[in-house]
Amino acid sequence: MTCAIHKKIISLVVTLLFLVPISLAQPGNSEAKKNRDEKIEQLKIAFITKELDLAIDEAEKFWPAYNAMTADLKKERRARKIKSNKLKKNYEAMTETEVKKNSEAIMDSEIKEVKLKKEHMGKVAEVIGYKKTVKLLSLEQKFKRELLKKLNERKQELDGQNTSPNGNRPRPGQR
Repeated sequence: MTCAIHKKIISLVVTLLFLVPISLAQPGNSEAKKNRDEKIEQLKIAFITKELDLAIDEAEKFWPAYNAMTADLKKERRARKIKSNKLKKNYEAMTETEVKKNSEAIMDSEIKEVKLKKEHMGKVAEVIGYKKTVKLLSLEQKFKRELLKKLNERKQELDGQNTSPNGNRPRPGQR
């Protein structure tokens, strides 16, 4: 049964790896972006499930804990980005005290993010154990690297199709 699940997951990953680059290459509206993001999320779920070798009962408990962690981290990162952009944008007009206050708020946000991560990772470890939790720490980065690699390969394939036989790109209006 586990082998069949892995085959389905691998099949889903392979299918989505071919679909996502195509959708990313399309100029889009917010609906297209939403669809792209959903496909990437599906790929990520399949990738992490496969890499962690999650059993069905583990996955049912793992994903709510993982999703809570990522939502909290995303919220904190978004708040920090706003603070950071405010500091960058108004840096010259701020007093020394204001710059100090804003930079400390950014650092406090980084500390809060680490605390959130530690808290949630403990909850995740209760579900899947510490060995798989430690592995999880690197899987998101591994997923991003593999996705970017596939996107770059797809881009090179498309670029190769858009060049003339001598290797030069046609000028606008020529094909």
